[in-house]
Amino acid sequence: MSMFIDIKYAVRLLFQSPKFTAMTIGVLIGGLSISLFTFSFLYSTIYKPLPIPEGTTAKSVTVYHNERFRHITGYEFENVKNDLSSFDEFGIYENANIRVSVEQSGKNYSGSYIRPGFLEFSRVLPIQGRVIQDSDLLEGAKPVALISYELWQADHQGSNDILEKTMVINGQITEIIGVMPKAYRFPHSSQIWLPLTNEYFNDDPEKSTSYFAYARLKQGVEIAQAEQELGQAINQIYQENVKLYGLPELNKTVQLMTFQMAQTGNDGNIVFAFLMLISWLILLLACINVGNLLFARTIERQKETAIRAALGAKTKRLVSQLMWEGTLITCLGALLSVLLVAAVLDYTEVVLSSWLPNGGAFWWHYGMDSETLAMAILFTLVTILLSTFLPAWRSANQDINLVLRDGTRGAQSKKSGRFSRILVTTQVFLVAVLMLIGSISAFIAHKFINMEMGDNYQDVMTARFTIPELKYTDQPQQLALLSELIERLKSHPQVVDVITHNWMGSSAISLDGHEYQSEEEKPKVDTISVIGDSATVGISLKAGRQFTHNDKLGQQKVAIISQSMANRYWPGESPLEKSLLITVNDKDEKVVIVGVVSNRMNASKMFGKRDSADEIYLSGLQFSDASQILFYRVHPDTKDRGEIFYQAMFQTDRNIELDYEVQPSDKNRNMMRDSMRLMSNITFGTGFFALLLAMVGIYGLTANAVAQRTHEVGIRRAVGASDKSIIQMFLKQGAKQLLIGLGLAMVLFYLLAFGFHKFTEGIFPITIYFMQAVVVAVGLSLVVMFATYLPTRRAVKMEPSLALRYE
Repeated sequence: MSMFIDIKYAVRLLFQSPKFTAMTIGVLIGGLSISLFTFSFLYSTIYKPLPIPEGTTAKSVTVYHNERFRHITGYEFENVKNDLSSFDEFGIYENANIRVSVEQSGKNYSGSYIRPGFLEFSRVLPIQGRVIQDSDLLEGAKPVALISYELWQADHQGSNDILEKTMVINGQITEIIGVMPKAYRFPHSSQIWLPLTNEYFNDDPEKSTSYFAYARLKQGVEIAQAEQELGQAINQIYQENVKLYGLPELNKTVQLMTFQMAQTGNDGNIVFAFLMLISWLILLLACINVGNLLFARTIERQKETAIRAALGAKTKRLVSQLMWEGTLITCLGALLSVLLVAAVLDYTEVVLSSWLPNGGAFWWHYGMDSETLAMAILFTLVTILLSTFLPAWRSANQDINLVLRDGTRGAQSKKSGRFSRILVTTQVFLVAVLMLIGSISAFIAHKFINMEMGDNYQDVMTARFTIPELKYTDQPQQLALLSELIERLKSHPQVVDVITHNWMGSSAISLDGHEYQSEEEKPKVDTISVIGDSATVGISLKAGRQFTHNDKLGQQKVAIISQSMANRYWPGESPLEKSLLITVNDKDEKVVIVGVVSNRMNASKMFGKRDSADEIYLSGLQFSDASQILFYRVHPDTKDRGEIFYQAMFQTDRNIELDYEVQPSDKNRNMMRDSMRLMSNITFGTGFFALLLAMVGIYGLTANAVAQRTHEVGIRRAVGASDKSIIQMFLKQGAKQLLIGLGLAMVLFYLLAFGFHKFTEGIFPITIYFMQAVVVAVGLSLVVMFATYLPTRRAVKMEPSLALRYE
C-alpha cells in the first residue's frame, strides 16, 4: 500500500513539472538509444549465432603464418584431412565472384566452390534436387550448380522445371541440380554453389592454392586441443617441404573461431570493446545528467526528507519515496528508446541491403531481438542505480541535524553542495574527452574525404582475376595469355588504354655503395609490377621512360621509381641508369632505373603524407604472378563498361577465374569516403549530443544550486554587495569545476594526440591539435559559464525582500 502511495505521489510530481519531465526523458532517450543501438549492431555483426541448425558448433579454420592471418592450402588439406582425431567434420571451400551470362550481357553473383559434405555441414539440404557429389569433382565431369531460392525466383520465376534448365556460368553451359531454401546464403553471401573439382589439388606445395576451411569438433574435444593437433599437422607438412621446394622459413599455427569473428580477422573483440566503451561513456554522461537533475529535485525536498526522518521514517521508505520519480522517468525513457532503436535497426537493415552489393553476410539481420531487449533491461537497471538510487540513497542518509540547521531556508547542505560539484566536474571531464576524441575522428574523416591521392581512376574499370596455373604452368605461357587479353581489350573502340597494376608488398632494397649490417637495416619500399603506361591511372612520367614490350624475360631487368624515392636516395642528381638490388620472392634481383613517376598515396601510408613512402615499379613482363589486377580506361560516354572485359575474357579463355565483379575503380574509394563521411557525421552528432547533455545537466544542477542559495543572495544584496560581485562569485565557483574537469581531459588528450601524431607521421601539423584543444575548451567553457550565469542573473534580479523570504 505504501509503495502505491509513493508511486501516486511521484506521478503527481512529474505532471506538476512537465518541462523537467520532458527534458529528463529526452536526455535518457538519447543516452540509452546510442548505447543500445551500438550494442545491437555490433552483436548482430560479430557475435550473433549463425542462423543455421547447430550454428554454434560451426567453426572457421584459420592458418597463421608467423602470426599473420592466412588460410590452409589444398596440398595441406589433402595431406591432413584423414589423420585428424579431434574433428567430426572438416572441409574447404572457396568464395568467388560468379558470372551468369544471358546472351550478350550478364550479371555477377556471389558464390562458392564447394566439395561433398559442405551442405551437410551447414545442416541444410536443397528443397529441390541434390547436393554436390564425388562424381561432380572428376575431370571432364559435366558442369553443375546449385542456386539460391532468391535467384530461382528472380531469374527463373520459380519455374517448376528448374532442374531441367541450364545457365551459362563463367562461360560454360551448366546444369542446375538443386535449389537451396529461402534465405540460405552460407558461408557468407553465396547465391550459387559450384563443385571444387579435383584438378585443383594436384599442385606442388609451392603452387597450391589457399582455401577457406570449416570444421566441427567431436563431442568432448576442447578447441585448444583441436587447434594444437591441426596446427602441428600442417606445420609438419610445411617444414618437410621448406628445403625441398625452397619455401620461405616460417611457422604455421591454427586457430578455430566463429565465422562471424573470422570476417574481422579476429579483431572483432577490439572493435566491440572500443565502440562499446564510447557508448558506455555516452550512457554514463546521460546518467550523470539525469542524476544531476534528480539530485536537484531531492535537494528541493531535502528539508522535507529530514523532517520525515526525524519523525521516525525508515531509510528504506525514504529511499523508495525519493526513487520512484526517477524510476518512472527511466522506465518511460527506456521504453521509448527501445521503440526508437527498433525502428533505426529496421532502417539499417534496409540501407545495408541496398548499399552492399550482395547485402552483406547472411547473418547480418538487424532488428529488435531478445539479446537487445536483455541489454536494454541491463542499461535501464544501471541507469536507475546511477541516476536514481544513488542520489536518493545519499539524500535519505543525510545528517538530519545539519540539514535542519543549515536548510531552514532551503539552503544547500555542505555535503550536497560538494556532491553536486563533483558531478559537474565529472560531467565536464567526460564531455571534454568525447569532444576531443570526436575532433580527432572528424579530422581523420575530413582527411580521407578530401584526400588528394595523386592518381586518377575516373572512367577506369577494375578486373581482378587469376590465370589458371594448371593449364598455364609456366611464366611464359601465363604472360602470353595475359598479353592476348590486354590486346583484345585495347582493340575495343571504347577502351582508351589498359594497364596491370599489381601490388607485391613491401620489398627490401640495397643501394650501390651502401653497406648493410643486417636485413633489418635495408630500406623497405612498396613494390608494384606493371604492364602498360602508368598515365592510364593518372600517374605521370617525370623523367626517363615507361616500360615497353622489350622489357621482358631474358632482357635487362628494369624499374621505375616514384619522385619521393628519387629525392630521398639521389638528391640533386638523376637516378636514371642507376642500379639497385631488390628482394622479390626471397631472391635478390638487380634492376636498372629507367624512369621516375609522380608520387601517389600508397597502401602502406594511408595515414601519412604523399611523399612519406616510396614506390618502385617493376616490369610485369619480367616479374609476373597468376593473380592479376587489370585497369582499363574507357571513354566517358561508354555504356556497359564491365561487359567489355567479360567479352574479352571469354574470347581469350573461359577458364580465367574472376576474383571479384568487374567494377568502376573509384567505387571502393568512394565507398571508403562515404564510410568516413558517415563516421564524421556520427562523430559530430555524438559530440553535439554530448554538448547538449552537458548544457542541460549543468544548467539544471547549477540553476537548482543557485536557487537553494537565493536566501544567501538576498542577504548579500541587503548588506550592500553588488550584483556584479555576486555573479562573479558564482562564476568563479563554476570556473573552478570547469578547470579541474577540463584540465584532466586535456592531459588525456595530450597523450592521445602525441600517439596519433607519431603514428600518422605528422599528417596534421601540431598546431591542429592545439587548435582542437582550444576550440573544445572555449566551447565547453562558454556552455558551463552560460549555464552558471543565467540562473545566477535570475537570482540577483529578485527583490531582496522576496529573496530573504524564499523557501
